[in-house]
Amino acid sequence: MFLQTFGRLRLLDAAGRECKYPRKGLLLVAYLATSAFSEISREEAAEFLWSHDDRAIAFTNLRKLISRLRVAHGSLLTFSPTHVSLNRDHLVCDADVLKVMHPTETSLSSLVDLINRTFLVDMHEPDGVFARWVKEQRRKQLELMRARLLETSAQASSATEIAAARQAAFYILERFPDDQLVRDTLSVAPKVAAAARMFGEITPAGTAQIATGVIESAFQPQKLPRVALLPPTGSYTSGLDLPTASALIDDVAIGLCALRGLSIVAPYTAERIRASDEKLLLLEKHQISYVVDTKLTGDGLFVQIIFVPSDNVIYADRFEIARGLLSSHRKALAEIVTGRILAELKRNERALSDYEHHPGAYQRYLLGVQQMSRLTLPSVRGARKTFREALQQNANFSHAYSGLAKTYSIEWVLTARGDPELLRKAEESARSAITRNPEIAYGYKELGMAKLYLGELDESLDALARAEELSPHYADAIYSFADSLIHASRPKDGLEKIEKAIALNPLGPDEYFWCAAGASYFVGAFDKAISRIQSMSNQASAYRLLAASCAMLGDSKRAHHYRRKDRMANPQFDLQKWLAVVPIREQWQKEMYREGLVKAGY
Repeated sequence: MFLQTFGRLRLLDAAGRECKYPRKGLLLVAYLATSAFSEISREEAAEFLWSHDDRAIAFTNLRKLISRLRVAHGSLLTFSPTHVSLNRDHLVCDADVLKVMHPTETSLSSLVDLINRTFLVDMHEPDGVFARWVKEQRRKQLELMRARLLETSAQASSATEIAAARQAAFYILERFPDDQLVRDTLSVAPKVAAAARMFGEITPAGTAQIATGVIESAFQPQKLPRVALLPPTGSYTSGLDLPTASALIDDVAIGLCALRGLSIVAPYTAERIRASDEKLLLLEKHQISYVVDTKLTGDGLFVQIIFVPSDNVIYADRFEIARGLLSSHRKALAEIVTGRILAELKRNERALSDYEHHPGAYQRYLLGVQQMSRLTLPSVRGARKTFREALQQNANFSHAYSGLAKTYSIEWVLTARGDPELLRKAEESARSAITRNPEIAYGYKELGMAKLYLGELDESLDALARAEELSPHYADAIYSFADSLIHASRPKDGLEKIEKAIALNPLGPDEYFWCAAGASYFVGAFDKAISRIQSMSNQASAYRLLAASCAMLGDSKRAHHYRRKDRMANPQFDLQKWLAVVPIREQWQKEMYREGLVKAGY
């Protein structure tokens, strides 16, 4: 029989098939298989498995369990009136390798692979005898891996050995960044020290502390901001080398590991996050504050930083790399990327502190943002309620005021009734956001949109220019700037802006593509307008523009089809009233829109 304790706890037969075995019984087997002794008293077994229950209840539960275990692979555990024993002659355990731990018998790469899978990963008891035992086992495993790392890293020569040493070092530094000896195994470049001052000086830890105290702190609450640097995606067809780009990101991670004020998620964890379909759950599980996402393209390396609590992109930039030069310039580029990341994290310290004091408000805000991803009246009004709940928990939360402002502006567009009260509330909420935090772009962005729909186009452009000045890579602000330029009868300029926003956030919300469709329409690219609308996950809000675009291409059948669908969603729409209130600076643009809608049958 084979017992798997790293990863999901399983018992396998000789053919590799999973055996049916009572869960509590497997825990007893795991405990005895990893202990120095293969026997435990019945009293200890009852406390180990049911420490939260009354003693009498625990003993009753144990007796019932033993009755079940006698018929489930009965040769594995034996029972006396006083003790439970494990027959090791019939069992091999993956944790056996940890009892050997000799350089000639266990490679560091094997140990890293084992520990990366996490001992009893699916066990989540918060406290009690069992929980304390699991934590103690994980602590000992980290001590063993650290000892092996320090013992073998200097002799590492092959690519496999070097990769294992780095994985082990990152894994340890993820939990306790003060371990100077482990950090030294990464050969951190001296130039990183200057950047490290932004988050506190690097100070070596004492040898005794490193040997014991640091490891013992592994399971203390993590208070440092945690950063997940995701491995780059990309394609070899770009002409650039993806493996070399991965090495670049590795260099950046090494630089960030030099900081005492940050905790860097180990590469293995980052890879799991990248590959997962449930990224948000993993980010929450690992208490990650920032995600640094990277992508290799034909133009170079694209980097964006996402502040997880609010799901906002706080930084995005593209680093141009001449073809074939990534390898030779890797170290220099790594220092630049590291410096940019540090600068943005420093700027965002206030938001992180605010989140730590009001996590509930951020959770409500994030839910509101998710609700706003669907441009429907029920979703927008639901988001407004959620943003108000966030403000009840933190009355000075500027992000929530910005979200509130956006709900009013979007409702004004969706209803197409020209209700000035909605825009008055949007402007008021946006100014509240700016008052509470004038150094972030969100409030200016929403003020710009409110001013746009009020017809105050110059004031709108001024506010949106300020938003872009504060956050040059904030895609949402650039999208809003593009929208305002289109309404100011500068559709060509607007199209350039919205293409920049889409490049910064290619998986952005529907309004990006709606805006791009509008810009395309007004430069006469009606087929491109249709294509952009078809990129929207929910096209209903753009049926009117879709109908006009089809009509301008002479496709009356499709134009009438989308007009009918728009009428079903907005039966009170009146073309003349809408054109009277829609903020468009020059008459030619209004006439072009009117022409398409009339041809579509409005």
